[in-house]
Amino acid sequence: MSSAPRPLRILAVADARSIHTLRWARRLADRGHDVHVVSNRVGADSRETERITVHDLLALEPLMRVPRLRRLRFGPAIRRLAATIGADVVHGHGIMPYAYWGALAEVHPYVVSPWGRDVLLDALKEPGRSRARRTWRSADYLVVNSGAIEAAAVATGADPTRIAHIIWHTQLSGFGPEQADRDGLRAELGWPQDALIVLSLRNFQERTNIDVLVRAFARVAPAHPRARLLLAARGGETRSQVEQAVADAGLGDRIRLHRVDPGGLPRLAASGDIVVSIANTDSSPSSLLEAMASGNPLVGGWCPSIDEWIGPGEGAEMVQPRDEQALAAALDRLLADPALRERYAERNLRIVRERVAESAPAMEALYRRLIAEHAERSAGPVS
Repeated sequence: MSSAPRPLRILAVADARSIHTLRWARRLADRGHDVHVVSNRVGADSRETERITVHDLLALEPLMRVPRLRRLRFGPAIRRLAATIGADVVHGHGIMPYAYWGALAEVHPYVVSPWGRDVLLDALKEPGRSRARRTWRSADYLVVNSGAIEAAAVATGADPTRIAHIIWHTQLSGFGPEQADRDGLRAELGWPQDALIVLSLRNFQERTNIDVLVRAFARVAPAHPRARLLLAARGGETRSQVEQAVADAGLGDRIRLHRVDPGGLPRLAASGDIVVSIANTDSSPSSLLEAMASGNPLVGGWCPSIDEWIGPGEGAEMVQPRDEQALAAALDRLLADPALRERYAERNLRIVRERVAESAPAMEALYRRLIAEHAERSAGPVS
């Protein structure tokens, strides 16, 4: 009788405050693996890092505290950490800077996941292009979550035969129309029970164009007195600009900024009426897939990978990300047409259920295969 395979010890070089990193790590920890993350960004809520060991990259050795010298020590420090904990596999998340730092360690097997902007934009110019190519040279395999990411990686020199498609960053378990609490959410916000909520699940960043959404909503609000705009975000560098756009809109309490913890996302995502996602760059964004899984119609902004999930009349109204007038027209159509909203919602729910599976088993299978291949290569020919 064969025994179950032993748990793996996995080291990620990644942003340890990113919800995407932590979701990936927790799903592997749930399968019994010992997951470590080394990062220069630490301090996430302890509830989010439960059963995950986080290492402060800048505390690994004294020279890491010296800005001019630390760039020479990333590789050696990560390599020493991997040896100390006995890592079976190392996974770099996002080329700039994490997967690049991981590549400098030259620890194998090494898996890399480009995230989006790092390969779609940064790799088109220096120093991003050189760092991407350096990362590919060390990577044993790439894991991508969209065809757009794969094409961009191959265009910058990645080996097309060593790429796996896994939606590793999204956990849709718990998301669904059944999580809706429409009356409860509206009561909590002090809005009318018949309010039509336009919802954004994106953080406040330059690329997410929340200011455009605020101004477009202000255009259509007079014609739709039941409409409300809820900007749900965990933070971001453009919050002050968004707050100014909200003030300039002059709609009072009809626009609200609302922070929600990850545990509250399923209820929130299922309790709105229209979800808007108009980022400049994306790669199968979690917020989009969560909105689809929650049974929402969408307004989407054209950018790489989005057309792999939605299209004009296929679950969404589509606009250019910063086209305020087109966004206002799309909102007007959906706010005025409940049958159209229902049709888009049904389509999106069906598509995401067909195409998105639990990712941890596929990740584990890839790791085990690469570990076996590396062990075979290391053993060398038998005399």
